[in-house]
Amino acid sequence: MSLASLRPSGDYRATYRADTTIMPTRNSRIALWLGIAILCLCPLVLGRWELSLLINIGILGIAALGLNILVGFTGQISIGHAAFFGVGAFASAWLHEAFHIPVWACIPLAGVITAIVGLVFGAPAARLKGLYLAIATLAAQFILEDFFARARWFTGGVAGRITEPLTLFGVAFDREESY
Repeated sequence: MSLASLRPSGDYRATYRADTTIMPTRNSRIALWLGIAILCLCPLVLGRWELSLLINIGILGIAALGLNILVGFTGQISIGHAAFFGVGAFASAWLHEAFHIPVWACIPLAGVITAIVGLVFGAPAARLKGLYLAIATLAAQFILEDFFARARWFTGGVAGRITEPLTLFGVAFDREESY
């Protein structure tokens, strides 16, 4: 016996709008709100190590979503995706330290810098297909890793860079609980 809330086998969607619906059923929407509520309660229940682990899962989940857009929608493969994620992270810290731009404004600016770096590698690779495109992204990974290790002015060297935490409306996100 199938439940009315689950999509039965052979239930095909006929419109684009129906096909792109993220939460198609009532139970999926309830599960989303329940998950958000549980995540909001985590700082009250979990310890610092568990919160740190959840924060890392969230950050890496963002990187995985970006890779999913590339691989899922275009069918292309990117072996050097992590390097571009690193460019965004280091650019955000560098903009804040070098130009004293507020942290909340550095994040979208870092996205612009990452897009420019992506264009530097992407323009020559635009004609490549298949395995050669994967090799070009792997080359970008190694080139940017070397840049990260050598450009102390940008990354802080192999040890990284420490900056002040994000502050919104007077609340500093400086601990796992506030993050």
